[in-house]
Amino acid sequence: MSELSPLADFFKAIEKDPRIGSTHIGVYASLLNYWNAQGRSSPIRVFSHQMIGLAKLSCRDTYFKYVGELSEYGYIRYERSFNRNRPSEIYFTCGE
Repeated sequence: MSELSPLADFFKAIEKDPRIGSTHIGVYASLLNYWNAQGRSSPIRVFSHQMIGLAKLSCRDTYFKYVGELSEYGYIRYERSFNRNRPSEIYFTCGE
């Protein structure tokens, strides 16, 4: 599988989705980058503070908003841990 295939699948899926903006794309690309760096295991287990810097976001609330929307729209499945000592889990559903 090509390293760019998951991103290409995402772009194909969002092509006609007016709800998706540049921040959604940035967050999704950052999640994919993290997933790739972690050996492509599913789900990825990640703390919000790890992704905020990678996605170039200014605050945690922005991260939660866009990850929540990506999950709501069906591009990922986001299982928030609500425990600061346990990472949240993210599953990629786009392209399945």
